[in-house]
This record gives sequence, structure tokens and C-alpha cells, in this order.
Amino acid sequence: MKKWECSVCGYIHEGEEPPEKCPVCGAGREKFFEVKAEDEDAARGEITGDEMVKEPSTGFVAMMTDHMVKNHLHPISVHSPNGIIPIAVGFFIIAVIFSVTSFETAALYNMIAVFLSMPVVILSGYVTWQKKYQGVSTSVFKVKIAASVVAITVLAVLIIWKLLQPDVLMVASSARWVFLLLSLLLLGSVGIAGHLGGQLVFSKAKK
Repeated sequence: MKKWECSVCGYIHEGEEPPEKCPVCGAGREKFFEVKAEDEDAARGEITGDEMVKEPSTGFVAMMTDHMVKNHLHPISVHSPNGIIPIAVGFFIIAVIFSVTSFETAALYNMIAVFLSMPVVILSGYVTWQKKYQGVSTSVFKVKIAASVVAITVLAVLIIWKLLQPDVLMVASSARWVFLLLSLLLLGSVGIAGHLGGQLVFSKAKK
């Protein structure tokens, strides 16, 4: 049976013809190439799901961005928001249930730490999208980008709100529930972006 590899994410499809659309990244069938058994390594081309452009880069910026992709800076940097945001949201909920302000304060500090890491996350994500995934605009990448924009926007709103109104969660009011709903929206958007990112990173394992 023939093997076809998606040149965008590296997904391997087995069949007589490539699929109409990559089930991982959404790229069209024109992005697939046949992988020959006798020269499988060479047939992977210049860009696959695990490799970047093999041509030597010229210029400082090009070399730096190549190293960002080669050393997986985005998957590494994105672990901070993906890991800390659920804890921060959990702390907010605990603060409301048990009226413990220390959890509320800890959650705020965690969110500020995540926000400060965002420039690296955004830059490395854009570079990875352009260099590793050829900047394709499939539904997978559009949803991932949209979820990321929502997450960053809501994160900024929550931080500013909490700084301007420190007791927003300690006072029983509609504002408290709006704040918690926004926190859950933040958690959901981070989860969606993280899930799609993991799907792309581990696409090689899917047949």
C-alpha cells in the first residue's frame, strides 16, 4: 500500500491516493507527496512535521528563527500558560468558595507571570507557523490563532480588572460571576489552542 506524507505537518496516510484533506492540519491533497520505501528519508522533502528547511540560512534574524524552530522554542514556551492558567482559575474558584484571599492573590500573580511570557510565546508561535507549517491558513490554524487571541485578550482584561478592583471576587455581586465566567473562557481558549498544538506536534503518530 502506498504511503503519503503531508508536507505541512508530517501526517502519514496509507492508501492508493492521498486524502482530500489532511485530518491533522487541514491541508489539501496537493500538499501530500508519496513516500517511497526505498528512499523514504529523501522523499521527506525539505519540510516535514519534525524538520525545518534544510537550506542554510543567511543573516542573523534568519539564523535565530531557524534555531527557534529547530530547538522547539514554541512548544517549550507555551507550556507555561497551558500549565499555569488552569491553576490560576482553580485558585480563583477556591478563593470564592472558601473566601480565602491568599488564593486570589496567588492566582493574580500567576496570571501576571503568564502575561509576561506572552511575547515569547507569540513570536515563537508565529515563526513556527511560518517556517515549519509554511504559513498555511487552514481551519486548524485559524481556530488555533483565534483561540490564542481570545486567551491573550481575556487574560489582559482579568489582570487589569483585578488590579483596579481587588475585591471583585470577595464581594457577592454580578461582577464576581462575570469575572469567573471570563476566567472559564480563558481556560477554554487556552485548552483549545493547546489541544490543536498538541495535535500538530504529534501528527506523526497518526495513521
